[in-house]
Amino acid sequence: MHAMKTVSHRPRSICIIQPVLKHYRVPFFRELDKALAAEGIGLLVVYGTPWRGEVERGDHADLPGPLGMKANSSMLLGKLLLIPVLRPWLRADLVVVEHANKNLLNYLLAILRGLRLKRVAFWSHGRDRQADSASVGERFKRRTLHWADWWFAYTAESAAYVAAQGYPKDRITVVENAIDTRALRADLDAVSEVELQAIRTAFGWNGTEQVAVFCGSLYRNKRLDLLFEAADRVQREVPAFRLIVIGGGPLAEAVAEFARHRAWVQAVGPKFGHEKSVILKLACMWLNPGALGLGILDAFCAGMPLLTTRQSTHGPEIEYLQHEVNGLLLDDAPEAYADGMLRLLRDGDLAARLREGAVASAQRYSIETMVRNFSNGVRACLSLS
Repeated sequence: MHAMKTVSHRPRSICIIQPVLKHYRVPFFRELDKALAAEGIGLLVVYGTPWRGEVERGDHADLPGPLGMKANSSMLLGKLLLIPVLRPWLRADLVVVEHANKNLLNYLLAILRGLRLKRVAFWSHGRDRQADSASVGERFKRRTLHWADWWFAYTAESAAYVAAQGYPKDRITVVENAIDTRALRADLDAVSEVELQAIRTAFGWNGTEQVAVFCGSLYRNKRLDLLFEAADRVQREVPAFRLIVIGGGPLAEAVAEFARHRAWVQAVGPKFGHEKSVILKLACMWLNPGALGLGILDAFCAGMPLLTTRQSTHGPEIEYLQHEVNGLLLDDAPEAYADGMLRLLRDGDLAARLREGAVASAQRYSIETMVRNFSNGVRACLSLS
């Protein structure tokens, strides 16, 4: 008689490999781990060390094991990323990697996938919005985006782009990229009127001011030059207008110099947690004329419409801005930006409608939604025959 074979039901697992680990991703991975564990799916996040240029951003974190695993990665020739890890992703049923030309691992995974030895998924924008679409790099990316069994697209537009290149729509998950805004919501809810009055007093305000806020890194691509020229225009038209600049970065001294000569400007430097929330509660609009990313969700979480400009440097999250629904998308010129600010200050009905839209958007684009979308995509990919 032949012995009966026993079938081993090894728990399924996925390995997500990131070039580096950003602070804002940590809550997502923790929540995704819980969601997948409930489905009997294990998760391991492998991430590399920041390279020169990347380390200057100062926004990196660590993720302790068993969920996280840090690898001493290297940037070869200044353009090729090597993450020297094998066993974690070799053992995984699904490997999720960034779709990027620089990732050496992607080429090995493409070979293993072609031999039907490894299931691979890409998680990315689909294209570089700041690059020339006709460049060699972007043309190569359009070819390699097919080297995956599944696509986790940051946004709906990212998914549409991938599908337009001939990738099957039924193998694309729209993640709806987000951050964890729960702590910010809690801090905002905890702000008291006493605290608001105290900071108004510190600023020399009486409560009748119309306040706008810029909150973000003080880099050139944020278009602070445009912001300042537009703010000057608005203040001449509306004497009650006030501007608060929150953040730090290479242009911090330029911001301080701008504020020194204008009593209506407060440059408060980097602020976090409850202290940041107190300042945000004073404002009625969020200004970011330059490169826009996930900070848009902070604005919506604070119930503020966001004003930005039409330009190519925005991240994919610019899709979350709906003109005249939760913010204003304006021409890339100081006079146009100032006109948008003035319109919001003078039209109470418009301001109220945009605030409602911002609050609704904050509820839609949440880390909870992102985790649900991503975990659904993982299950669907693992179920492929």
